[in-house]
Amino acid sequence: MAIALSSCQTIQFNRPTNTSEKDWLVDGYTQNRSRAVDADLTLPLSQAWEYNAAAGFGPGSPLVLDNVVLVATRKGEIHSIELETGRKRGFKSFGDGIEGSPAIQDGQMFVASAWGKRILSSFNLKTGAYTWRKRGVPIESGIVVSNGLIVAADVFGAVRAYESKTGADVWSTSIGERISVQSALLLTDPTSVFVADDSGVATLLSLDTGAIKWQTQLDGPAYEGSSALGNLIVVPTTRGSVQVLDLNSGEVRWSFKTDSKSVRFGGTAIAEDLVVVGASDATVRAFDPESGLLKWETSFPDVVSAAPLITQSHVFVGTLGQELFALNRFTGEIEWQTKMRGRIKSSMAVVGGGLLVLSEPRYVTYFKPEGGESNASN
Repeated sequence: MAIALSSCQTIQFNRPTNTSEKDWLVDGYTQNRSRAVDADLTLPLSQAWEYNAAAGFGPGSPLVLDNVVLVATRKGEIHSIELETGRKRGFKSFGDGIEGSPAIQDGQMFVASAWGKRILSSFNLKTGAYTWRKRGVPIESGIVVSNGLIVAADVFGAVRAYESKTGADVWSTSIGERISVQSALLLTDPTSVFVADDSGVATLLSLDTGAIKWQTQLDGPAYEGSSALGNLIVVPTTRGSVQVLDLNSGEVRWSFKTDSKSVRFGGTAIAEDLVVVGASDATVRAFDPESGLLKWETSFPDVVSAAPLITQSHVFVGTLGQELFALNRFTGEIEWQTKMRGRIKSSMAVVGGGLLVLSEPRYVTYFKPEGGESNASN
């Protein structure tokens, strides 16, 4: 049970190291950011609660630990919210804007800052105090935490690894000149970290040493969230294409191109049988992961930039037109929709038998099935 008063300016847990499969400890549930979960929500959904976080959010998803929702804002705050009631449990100001979602491991919450002098912090969720803080170049993308290391890419194109316990520098690798990384890093397998940058280069690095395993020139810059599953990495670009790369070689397995290079693809999601991605042409497309065959496409009134969320029966999609949709996973047919109070630009999370949605300019909304029924393992 979390310990925090509604007015408490800190975040604390009794047993933050006691985690379960129900917890959502990193953006996208897993660090390959597949954004596909073994859960099902019975439609229709209804709003259980709404929380005002007083600022907007980055593209990553909210986190959940021990039935407490943790939401980072561009104001530099992290709010803790009781999952069942939406009541504020506490918050912590990190002093600088947070663009990429934090990550939780071994009772520590690791937070990267998009500007300011303190660019990476380790926060002890038991004591409610910093373990360490690092100075350096700001970090605008999501981080990877694995094998005792934190890996982050800064706005000048350097990828760095730090010891998770002390913050000590371990390695640094430059992946290019005059570039920036906006898309969250992926842990594609236990030994590799994937980075896609705004110059249109995809890079796979060794987790332990930072050595470059391969680099691939994409069709265009990558700003939105990539995703990976098995030997496939899905990368959206701003020049009208989605490319799927082979994890082992970096070769392009297949790509999809629109008629216009002005189309910007949004964040991606991948399951065993489905790759889903929205775009600035207000269309969500679903492909076969192996062949790239277009399985279905669904048009909307507004742009879809946030990464979709795949469940057992549905694909949840949010638009910049302040609408949330549930599509039939197999046909793309719209089966449910609702109006939000703001634009949806962030990834979603399924937890506690319900759906967590972040919307601009400041709202955290939790939806649950109207009949109270769901089949959720997360």
